[in-house]
Amino acid sequence: MNEALLCVEKLSAGYRSGFHLEDISFCLHESSLTGVIGPNGAGKSTLLNALCHELSATGSVKVCGEELWTMQPRRRARFIAYVPQSIDKSPTKLLDFVLSGRTPFKKWYELSHSEQDREIALKNLEMVGFCGFDPLQKRIDELSGGERQLAAIARALCQEARVLLLDEPTANLDLAHQIRILRTIRHITEQNRAATLLVMHDLNLAAAFCNSLLCLCEGKKVAYGNVSEILQKERLESIYKTPLCIGSHPQNGVPVVFPLY
Repeated sequence: MNEALLCVEKLSAGYRSGFHLEDISFCLHESSLTGVIGPNGAGKSTLLNALCHELSATGSVKVCGEELWTMQPRRRARFIAYVPQSIDKSPTKLLDFVLSGRTPFKKWYELSHSEQDREIALKNLEMVGFCGFDPLQKRIDELSGGERQLAAIARALCQEARVLLLDEPTANLDLAHQIRILRTIRHITEQNRAATLLVMHDLNLAAAFCNSLLCLCEGKKVAYGNVSEILQKERLESIYKTPLCIGSHPQNGVPVVFPLY
């Protein structure tokens, strides 16, 4: 089995509003994509917020064998890259926004990014689909919601982190861009021997691109395992509260989920 890059043991976290994650444990291995699935309010985004240290939590989270809670922010940014659900509009130039992903690699005395950093940023912009843009002129507030999501993914890739945390990375994207981005994420994950944890609502895309699935409901882990183990009719009907039919994709045989109207 590949090396474990992220090990989570008995993680609990919550908000003042009362919602809490309770006793979540799992491990992510190198070159693997793990989808986080579950109904609205299950705790999927809360889990990612806790793992990137934006939310106070208890338990143990180790990244490449090192305890996450004791890492300094700059060091943590070299190990974990996070893309939230939505990206705020700002007058920041697209290239500058993506270049900010290289900040953990700058020396304290460097006032600007190196030419190598710029090349890495431009490469990742092209990789996520910004081929026809002038990144020196285009601003974040001039982009659509889907384009801002692509820019945030490019920025995360610039961090060259071993663990990617992506909260609905295909939100606001059309089908072609969804597939392109998921293929890119899978390629980067395998090429860099990284581990990616991504929140997904589309169960069929999750089944097509993920190696494993973590299923949450009401702040608790329901199940964690390979796609076929997790996408079981009884389990999904129980957590989503709706009748379903589970079939097989005609091309690759992975499970396909159909709602029964």
